[in-house]
Amino acid sequence: MSNLISWDKVMDTAMAMPLVKVNRDSFLIESFESYGNSSSLTNKRPIDLYDKDIVNKVAKSVINGHLIKATGTSTAAGIPGGLTMFATVPADLAQFYWHAIVCSQKLAYIYGYPSLLDENKNVNEETRNHITLFIGVMLGAGAASKAVTEVSKNLAVQVAKRLPQKALTKTSYYPVVKSVGKWIGMSVTKTTFSKGVSKIVPILGGVVSGGLTYATFKPMSKRLQTHLENDMEYHNTNVHHFTFEETIFDEQNETSKTDSENPQINLEMISLMVCINMSKIDFDLDQAEIDLITTLIEESNLTNDEKMVLLDNLRVKDLFKIDLNPFKENELYSIALIENLTAVMHADSIIKPSEKIYFNKIASELGFTREQINDFFESLKP
Repeated sequence: MSNLISWDKVMDTAMAMPLVKVNRDSFLIESFESYGNSSSLTNKRPIDLYDKDIVNKVAKSVINGHLIKATGTSTAAGIPGGLTMFATVPADLAQFYWHAIVCSQKLAYIYGYPSLLDENKNVNEETRNHITLFIGVMLGAGAASKAVTEVSKNLAVQVAKRLPQKALTKTSYYPVVKSVGKWIGMSVTKTTFSKGVSKIVPILGGVVSGGLTYATFKPMSKRLQTHLENDMEYHNTNVHHFTFEETIFDEQNETSKTDSENPQINLEMISLMVCINMSKIDFDLDQAEIDLITTLIEESNLTNDEKMVLLDNLRVKDLFKIDLNPFKENELYSIALIENLTAVMHADSIIKPSEKIYFNKIASELGFTREQINDFFESLKP
């Protein structure tokens, strides 16, 4: 897995395709038109107007619609820069995630999310952060699922015209989004190299292979739908309806700490230290592990000095002494750490006894049960 497929590159390519941005109001009005009163969805959630069966029916229709759509060549032709965009990301992979990105936006709106686009109806960094979490849920990332649920809880108590985006950029959510993005890249790379893109990603052009599509896209979409449906209980409250005149974020809830004062700033450093230890724990540092760890360090938000400390440590046999106390009271970060550690452990496709022992030790110290540890251990197997 030396050629790590970056989630940012996959998303960049998919986001450059036509019709990737979903306008919340027009989509919901059209989707619920046959059930009446859909024009009211400009300032209300579907669950405020329709019963759960109708909401789920529309969601199922969206998923099935993406299963049968053929975008293929016509979509690729509309990409700015043409087919040269696929130099680093396979075309079928980008098209597959185009569908996942579009479908995730639609499902989010159906289950109560305000618009994910900015004031000019464009995609910004906050939009990408939310999409990353949705794709993470689709692929089974526990940290993404936990983060999406936390956002749903925030939405339930906030009166907003759009998603409270500061929650992902100004507080503890943002590093988790970065961690989930790295995990997605590892997961996509592992699956791609172990089975071949053509076998696990359907080329959505012409006649779509029903078997391949149902084996990949439908389970992913269904996983996100189920998660959002379960979280809908947080939205299904009669206390508030969000309107365009109301504030988008309760400033009293925003942390007043600077980055230097925020104790979570070191969590990324600690997480990378644990991953480096995992790569060296068997005293046989594989090139695939070196490449993966180097990529994780280079793409991190650490300072250059911190990155150099980590890169230099790859050249020595000594392991870092790790203090996991900062993680023990933070389930979200603990899950993200374990998922990244799992990916590193699977990097060379060979699980050594020492790696499994170290993995169990870290997971146990973080408070995970034996069943949860087994689930994490199996998560990235080909």
